[in-house]
Order: sequence, then structure tokens, then C-alpha cells
Amino acid sequence: MFLLCHVAHAPPGSRTNRIVWYASRRWTIPVGLPIIGGVLSRWDDGLNKILYISYDGVLEPLGESQVVSYLDRLAANNKIKLLSFERPKDLANRVRVSAMRDRLERHGIEWVWLRYHKWPPVVSTLFDILIGVKLARAACRSDGIHVVHARGYVPSLIAITARRGGGAKFLFDMRGFWVDEKVEAGHWKAGGILFHVGKWCEQRFFRAADAIVSLTEAGVRTFSTGGYPVREGVPVVVIPTCVDLQRFTVEEKDSTLSSKLGISGADVIGCVGTMSGWYLRAEMLRFLACISQAFEQARILIVTREDHDSLRRDCEAAGVPQDRLIIHSAQFADMPRVMSLFDAGVFFIRPSMSKRGSAATKLAEFLACGVPVIINDGVGDSGGIVAQRRVGVVLDDLDERGFDSSLAQIRTMLADSSVRGRCRQTAEELFDLQQGAERYGHLYEQLTKAVSHQ
Repeated sequence: MFLLCHVAHAPPGSRTNRIVWYASRRWTIPVGLPIIGGVLSRWDDGLNKILYISYDGVLEPLGESQVVSYLDRLAANNKIKLLSFERPKDLANRVRVSAMRDRLERHGIEWVWLRYHKWPPVVSTLFDILIGVKLARAACRSDGIHVVHARGYVPSLIAITARRGGGAKFLFDMRGFWVDEKVEAGHWKAGGILFHVGKWCEQRFFRAADAIVSLTEAGVRTFSTGGYPVREGVPVVVIPTCVDLQRFTVEEKDSTLSSKLGISGADVIGCVGTMSGWYLRAEMLRFLACISQAFEQARILIVTREDHDSLRRDCEAAGVPQDRLIIHSAQFADMPRVMSLFDAGVFFIRPSMSKRGSAATKLAEFLACGVPVIINDGVGDSGGIVAQRRVGVVLDDLDERGFDSSLAQIRTMLADSSVRGRCRQTAEELFDLQQGAERYGHLYEQLTKAVSHQ
């Protein structure tokens, strides 16, 4: 392995801009390493100093929605250094990278990115962790970081290693039970080496955490029943995946877009986003076929960036009429306008132990747009929220009998003129991004005070 250095982006005020390229036969890893000179004076202003680590890239829609949107708001009262892992295809879009850098700089957020590696499995992740630890440790030592906010398990391993020997507090933002997800998805073997290593790390995260954030109440209840060692007195806060209520609003259907897609005047039922992985693609398509038979005037709309040809073949095999099926793609910026076209949004997620701690972002987005949902039970708090607040239909069984038994409820829901208002109210009360950011801000303040009293 060899090392090559040359100039690149770093935070304002540093002596120079520099990037370190780590290269080997298998990897070329651009790693943004800011020079320390000038950074301390910029950060020495009495604000809470936060190092935020995300293994999801902020150039991706998920990262923009669930990382950057929060940090934009948190930056008003905190000095934030963001360390993210970006995919090569996203880094290749220089316009996108420049726009994101400008957005973060406008809010005073210092962004350092590392290139995400997927191959070879495990080894590439370990490599990412090692480089991440070097950067995070340098930040903790040079910038006087008060709180290391780790979004997920891989960032948590970086966090607890990097802060060792310093006074920074560790905020474990767990995002679900990741080790169990790996097993249930078939990526790891239950009882195997990776499983045991992962569980050992998980125990360390819980023991080391100075604060814990869960996406769901169901996840918090699992802490005690599952033997997760939360230290006495450590704050545990539930912050679900929230939505920007200024962007996702209740609007009339866009007539131009409706006409373009051929859905004007029809009830529109369908899906947005991912149609694979934890999402039960076959069951969703069979359900949409059932809907198309029961509601003869309805249109089936699927908005996704996944392969359209493959999806259309799967829809045809499931029995979805091709003349009433519309498959569309949309950028993240267009999603509010697109989601407002729906009369009901459908998503089924495979229920499992690990999914007790999960919350689908699209639930908050649909509800914010006034769109009721049709979902399955057994995933986080979603089923209880939808049923108790009457903002959709919850299916107990994803078979023909379960589909048929839901049709009467769906007819009632589509005819209910007040359902849109209930959806919006639910989003405002439970999934408001501003409220979510304020909860994180309160934790930052609480943990920073604990650092000053050490």
C-alpha cells in the first residue's frame, strides 16, 4: 500500500486544503482530512461541539432527509462536524457534491467525507472503520468535541474507539437492532463468528452510551426483555423518522402531472420508494392486484428508482392489469408533489424481532401529505399509530383472506372526507422534523453540561 497527498476541500479557516488518497490494489479511498490550524479558534465560541458520524451518505436521499435536514436545524445552537461515508456513484456527481457542500457551509456545518466501500464484505467495512476512527479521534482531540453522535452501529464502533481517553460523551442513535437485522436478512449466520462479534459490540454500545435514541417505543420495551444493558440514569429518548412539514404538505393533486401519468379523476393507490429488501415485494404486488379487481376505476401507481422493466414483469405475473399500472421515477425534491397524487399509500415490511426498532420514513411522508396508508402489523410502532389514529388500514395477514377482509375498511377510508385532516394532524403531533431536532438539541445540551462538570 502507498500513500499520496494533494490539495482538496477542508473547512474555512484552515491553513490549506488537503486530501489524503489511500490506495492499494483493491481500493482508492479519498479521505477529507482538514488541517487543524485555524479550526480551534473558529470552534472556541462556547457552543456545544458535536461530531456527527453517519455511515449513510448525505448525498443519498435517505441521508439528505434523515441526517442533513436535522443538522440544518441543530446548527443554529451547536458547532457540528459531520463525518459521512459516500458512495462512489454519488461522489461522481460533482454538481451534487458542490451543492451539498454549499448547503452545509451556509449552516456552518463542517463536512468531512470518506468513500464508502462494499467489497470485499466485512474487510471493506473494517477498513472504513479504521479510517473513520483516525478522523474522528483527530477531531475529538483538536476540536474539543463534547458529544459524539453516532447514527447506527458502524458509526458507534468508530465513536467509542475515537473518544477513548477524552471527555466526549457518546450518543448512541441506534436506528434499530442491526445485528439481528443482519441475521434475519440472511447476511450473517445466527451463532456464527460475525453474529457473536456483532453482539459483543452491541453490548459495548449500550454499556458505553451516555444517551440512547430509539426510533420506536417498541424498541425501548425490547431493551428490558432482550437483556440490553442500559446503565441506570442514562436518558433513553424516542425520536422516530421525522418529516419536514414545510416541504411535505396537504395539497390538491397536481393536474398537469396527473394528466401526464394518465390518472386524472381516478383513485390512486400504490407504492413509493424501495420495493425490495425488507419490503415484501411479492405481497405488495399481489395486494395491488387484489385492489385493481375490487376497485375497477382505480389506478395503480408505483414511484421508484428501481428497475422498471423487472418491476413491470413482476406486476404482470402478480395479476396487476397493465393498462391501469403506472410506474414512475422521481427525485427526492419532487416527492411531495408526487405523494400528493395518492389516495392511499401501500407498504408491507417483513415483521421480525429486529423490526421492533424500525420506523419507515414513508409513513411520516404520506401522513404529512394527508395520504392514509395500508400497512401490515408487527413493525415498530406503525401498526398502533395507524389503527389508533384512524389514518389507514392495518392488515394482520398478508394472504388472500387478509386482503379480502381489508377491502371494506379501505372503501370506508377512501370515502372518509376527514381522513386527510387526521393524517396531517398525526404527522404534526408525532413526526414533525422541528420537534425531532429539538429533542436531539436537548440531548446535546444535557450531555455537554455533563462534560463541563467532569
